[in-house]
Amino acid sequence: MSARSRPHLIPTTAAVVVALGLGAPATALAVPAPEDCACGGAATRQAALPAPRPLTRPVDDSFHWDDAGIGAGGAIVLVLTGAGVTALVRRRREPDPPLPA
Repeated sequence: MSARSRPHLIPTTAAVVVALGLGAPATALAVPAPEDCACGGAATRQAALPAPRPLTRPVDDSFHWDDAGIGAGGAIVLVLTGAGVTALVRRRREPDPPLPA
């Protein structure tokens, strides 16, 4: 880095720090005390919550033939597409007949 380009580093760095909010004072992130609240601190009292119930779902372990059919059909389409592309792109092994002179 040359000496000519260094003077702009400090203002640029300061601008990035301010833009990212890293230069914000700590008081900007302060939360008022419950006594300072207009509700008189009533918002800090919470009712006891009931214990969470475990979630249960019925388990279906049967085989899904419709999903298997869709997957098999997709696999067949992919194989046939690949075979068709291969047949179109593959070059013939036989040499071309000689051109008439």
